[in-house]
Order: sequence, then structure tokens, then C-alpha cells
Amino acid sequence: MGNSRWVSFRSVFRETDLWVAIDGSHYRKEAERFTMDRILYYRRILEEHIDLHPEFRDSLTPVVAPGGVHPLIESMSEGARAAGTGPMSAVAGAVAEYVCRDLLNEFSADEVIIENGGDIFMKLVAPATVAVYAGSSPLSEKIALQPGSADTPLSLCCSSGTVGHSLSFGMADACMIACHDGALADAYATAFCNSVKNADMVHEITENALKIPEILSVVIIANDKVGLGGSIEIKVV
Repeated sequence: MGNSRWVSFRSVFRETDLWVAIDGSHYRKEAERFTMDRILYYRRILEEHIDLHPEFRDSLTPVVAPGGVHPLIESMSEGARAAGTGPMSAVAGAVAEYVCRDLLNEFSADEVIIENGGDIFMKLVAPATVAVYAGSSPLSEKIALQPGSADTPLSLCCSSGTVGHSLSFGMADACMIACHDGALADAYATAFCNSVKNADMVHEITENALKIPEILSVVIIANDKVGLGGSIEIKVV
């Protein structure tokens, strides 16, 4: 993160904590205020929808969004429906995508990366290395995906049963899913992480994930076991 390729900053409001990187030639100080404004905008959309439909926040199974809702709500609903999870399983990936696309459009940037609680959305012009943090696993930060320009825009979302405060019903130390859609990657990461009940299931769950056409790559780590595959280059760090 800390190199001359990007200018990076954090934007934090309540539970939303974004790390943002923009290529140095297109960064302007106004990007930081703009990012906060977009956080507040999307939070307001989500909170107003939840006020009317509290099941959207509380359900652990898919909830169909009514017609005419904001595209953010619709994308969360669709991602959760595909993965069989509750809509909030897709919120971090969806917000990362929407803020990333807003920054790309507003500042005509070549590269933007948004990290939102372990969920990433990026647009690149050259390869970047994204290592997988897996808590106390001996494989933590030893395996990385290296997407290039042709792979992006791309979402890399990671769920864990052992790291962080998010609700999980599995025991994987890390389950990273790559898709072009942020909400979809986030929801699938939750679903497949939930499916790993012991380390011996890692390869089976990885194979199941790779059967889904929208999933480009998978990395699942549980203790000293890893399952991985897909179209994005994999690198040992």
C-alpha cells in the first residue's frame, strides 16, 4: 500500500472503514472529501431501506428487494440470492465497488483500489499482489493473487471464521473469492466460508466454488490446508 504507485488514505464513519488508493497522477485532495460524501450517501440509502424493511438487515437467508430500489440495494439482494445468504453478507463488497466506480468516474483515475474490512474492489493498469491474511494459520500471508489489468474491474472478498467480528458458521481462517461483481464476491465468500466445517473439507469446498461461472478464483485456508484455483495468477509470497 505504501509506495509511489498510489496515494492512499482512510475514510472512516462508524462501522465503515475504507482504505483508498488512487494512482498518483490523478489523486487530488478533494478525493478524500468526495469519498466521505459517498460513504454517507450509500449509508443513508441502506439505512432508509432497512427502516422500511428491517428483514433486509436481520435475515440470514436471501430477501428479494422490491422494484424501484437503489442499485446498491438491488445488487446486495441479487448477490445474496445467488449465494443463499442474507443481504448484509454482501454489503462491504457492494459499497467497495460503488465507491470505487464513483472515484474512477469523478477523477478520471487510471487505478483505484478500495478495501472495506477485508473486501476489495479494484481497477488496475498493471499487476498488483494481494496476499491472503489467514490469522494464526501457518499459511497466512504466504499465498497471494496477482490480478492484472485484464482481470479488472475486480472484487476480491475474504470471509473468515476465526478472524474479525463478522458472523460466520464455518471454521476457515480465510475464504477469498474473486468475481467481477462486489456484492456477489462478498456473498459467495460468506457462503463458502460457512461451508468449511473442518480442514479436510477445504478441497471439496474449493472445487464446488470453482464450478460457479461468475467465480474467477478461489483461495480457502484452514489451519495448514489450502485449496486454490481459477483464472487469476497465484503467487507464493
